[in-house]
Amino acid sequence: MRRAVAVGLVLVAAGPLAGCGRETRHDVRAAVEQLGSIASEGALMGEDLARNRTKTTYLRVHGEELSAQAEHEAEKLSDAPVDPDLHQPIDKAIELSSDIGGAIDDMRVSPNDHALARKSVDDLRRWADEAQKLAEAM
Repeated sequence: MRRAVAVGLVLVAAGPLAGCGRETRHDVRAAVEQLGSIASEGALMGEDLARNRTKTTYLRVHGEELSAQAEHEAEKLSDAPVDPDLHQPIDKAIELSSDIGGAIDDMRVSPNDHALARKSVDDLRRWADEAQKLAEAM
């Protein structure tokens, strides 16, 4: 009886490990789509900033969350073992993540610079489109 319980515990503990391995094309695509979503949300936040329709505190707190999400997606992509044919799209996604997080952080640092906010909005929209196209190509 003890042996059966021990074997059962080992199987339960090993269960999550059975799913480990290479990230699939679907996983990478989902991460890239998430980056596009973060860029779109950052652009909306930037539009409000450019129109003086948001509080600095909100911008800084929510912007920090978005920037951290972009960084987290890049970390996941960078750390994940993937098939060699996914390296180029992943490199592009990591670059997009850095650009997206940087634009959001720029707005957080200078919330009274409305010209910077407008430029960031344009950049974030462009990067959201790039992420979408990258995801669709996968």
